Amino acid sequence: MKKQAGVICLLLFAAVSSFAQTKTLGLDEAVQLGIQNSKTLKRSQYKIDEALARLDQSKDAVLPSAKVGFQYLHALMLARSFNIPGITQSPLELPFDLPAYLGTLSVTEPIFAGNQLKYARQSADLVVQMSRLDADKDKEDITYIIINAYINYNKILQNQQIVAQNMQDVDSKLTEINKYEGQGLATKNDVLRFELQKSQMQLTELELENNRQIANYNMDVLLGLPDSTQIVLPDINYKLDDQPVFADLFQQAEVNRRELMDLSYQTKISDINVKKIQDQRLPTLAANFGGYYINPTKKLIPTDHTVLAPITLGIAASWDIGSLYTNKNKVKEVVIQKQDLEMGKQETLDEIRKQVNQYFTLYLQSLQKIKLLEVAVTQAAENERITESKFRNNLVNTTDRIDAQTMLYETRVNLELAKSDATIAYYDMLKSTGKIQL
Repeated sequence: MKKQAGVICLLLFAAVSSFAQTKTLGLDEAVQLGIQNSKTLKRSQYKIDEALARLDQSKDAVLPSAKVGFQYLHALMLARSFNIPGITQSPLELPFDLPAYLGTLSVTEPIFAGNQLKYARQSADLVVQMSRLDADKDKEDITYIIINAYINYNKILQNQQIVAQNMQDVDSKLTEINKYEGQGLATKNDVLRFELQKSQMQLTELELENNRQIANYNMDVLLGLPDSTQIVLPDINYKLDDQPVFADLFQQAEVNRRELMDLSYQTKISDINVKKIQDQRLPTLAANFGGYYINPTKKLIPTDHTVLAPITLGIAASWDIGSLYTNKNKVKEVVIQKQDLEMGKQETLDEIRKQVNQYFTLYLQSLQKIKLLEVAVTQAAENERITESKFRNNLVNTTDRIDAQTMLYETRVNLELAKSDATIAYYDMLKSTGKIQL
């Protein structure tokens, strides 16, 4: 029985351990895990593979095309004799029932097709580059989402720490006020005020813990971790010391923003389309090879010279003359599309400039807010110290004492939130440049 009980305890311990495992995650590791397990990025890779397959198809177009066919025919001859003037001296007598085997082999090798094959390869290659560009953008977006989730989760943890510290202060004050009541130095109403403050703090603790559990679960899903993983964060490196320059940020955005790169690729494709349409006016040239197997007998492998097996070699040329005067409007259409892309690029640049300026300004504002809150925390701490001293000397009432402590608690919370918000604003600013650096 003792052995069985020991085994059961071990199993229960193993089950609990496997159910709730703890993992300490730095920001870099969290981003790496999220990128590694992102389903969005895996789908992006599928798009790249699809574009590469189309590029290979465009390369295959230069290979010779070959076709082979074989059929069995059974003809009923309505005319029983056949004469070829100048070739046969007397009519050929034909049987009424005439079976035949017919086989064909044809090979065509394009020699010149107005550069259409070259342009097809170039277009397909640009599509591959655009697919990789989209994948890079998806990677940036996933990185940004993970950073936001990480910092917001850190917000909750920091709030929990501040609430826990404040709860210790409240418990200490409640013990003290109970002693004062026993000595006749405080009223029952004073005790109730501190108990009410403690109840409010307990509600805050409950809400924060619920929010933490939800955020923890969402982080597990986002990073591809088991659902039961409890995430612990080390001290976060707040981005509070950077001194960005707007001109540098906008210059980075001109180089890194995926929208501009995408428009650049689309412009290149438009240039290729213009050349394709223009070269459609050129003739095409191809080499042909043909082989035939004609066997008008019932035997698949005939005898006595009853098989015709002609072979043909040739050059095929074609020229759509109508394209000389019909393609000009097609070219005009593509040129207009290219002009529209150029104008779209200018509009995109304007939008990027506004976005960079917006997030640049918000980051600087968040740094200024932190400085003001640091002063406020110092002031609130001093106010709380003075109020505590006055309370001990019966110069202020319980309400003033609790208000001073609550003010200190709120300013501490606001300062920690401001640091997290400034870090998010920093990464918002980097995202507006098209390149997030951890």
